[in-house]
Amino acid sequence: MQGGFSRDALNATVPVIREHSYVVNAKVRPLLLFWIARDNIGEARLTWRKGTDGRRAFEFLVGSDPARAPRHINRWGFIVEALNGDKAEVLGVMQGSSVETIEEAEAQLDRHGNTSTFKAARTMIDGNRAVSGSMTVEAPSRLTFRDLDALLALIPAGPISLRTSELPPGTQKGFLVALDLMMRDSVGPCQAGRAKDVPTIQYVYNQAVYDLSLLWCDYASELRTKTGAFADVVDARFQVMDTKTKYETKFHLSFGTSGDLREVPVRAVFWPRWWMEVEMELNRAADSS
Repeated sequence: MQGGFSRDALNATVPVIREHSYVVNAKVRPLLLFWIARDNIGEARLTWRKGTDGRRAFEFLVGSDPARAPRHINRWGFIVEALNGDKAEVLGVMQGSSVETIEEAEAQLDRHGNTSTFKAARTMIDGNRAVSGSMTVEAPSRLTFRDLDALLALIPAGPISLRTSELPPGTQKGFLVALDLMMRDSVGPCQAGRAKDVPTIQYVYNQAVYDLSLLWCDYASELRTKTGAFADVVDARFQVMDTKTKYETKFHLSFGTSGDLREVPVRAVFWPRWWMEVEMELNRAADSS
C-alpha cells in the first residue's frame, strides 16, 4: 500500500470472494428525552478477499448519503486489512470530528466549507512488530463514500512520523480480522448457551492494542429486521477495550450461523456518541442486484 492506495492493485492479487451491502439507519436523542429516528440515510459494504496464494483481505466502507441524510450530512470512512502470512498492512481513514454534543454537531454543519478533513492511520505489521503512523488528509467536501478511490489517491505515501511497537503474541492484525475470528469462535458456544467459553481476542489498530470480548449472546431461529428475515442467527453484545487506557466501547451484532450467511453480520448497532445510535441492516436486495 505505497502511495495513494489503489484497490485495483488489490483486485489483481486478492480477488473478492464475498461481499454484502447494508442499509444504514440512525437515531439521535436530544435532551435525553426521546429518540428521533431516520431510516435509510446511508450505506455500508463489507468485503472478504482471498488469493490463490493464501493472501487475505477485509474491507469495510460506511457512510451517509447527503441526498437522503438529514441536513445533507456527509460523513464516511473506510478500513482495509490485507494479510500475507506473518505480514499485514492496515489502512483506516475516517472524517475527523471531535464533537461531543448535538449542539456542537449542528454548529459544525453550519461551518460546512469546500474541504473535509480525514484522519488516516496506517500500520505495517511483520510478525510481532508493528510500525504505525497517522496522517491528516484534506479532501473536497463533495466526495462521498461512492468516491472512495478518489479519497485513497489523496493519501500520502507515508506518515511524517512513525512509531514502532512490539505486539503481544497472538495479536490479530486488525479489527475486521479479529471480528471475523470472534464470530467463528462464537457460533458453537452461543448455540449451546456457553458464552463464557468464548475467549477474548487481542488486535492492533494504529498505535494501540485492543481486547475484543463477548459480553453475552443468544441464539434465535429467526431474526426480523426492516430489510427482511434471517434464519439461524446469533444475537450478541461485544466490547472493545483499549488495553492501555482501559477505555471501553460496546456494540451489538447479530450474525448468521448457517448457509451463505454463516459468520456474516446481518444487523449491527453501535453508539458513536451517547446521543447517537447507528444501525446497519443487511440488504439482500442490493446483494442480488
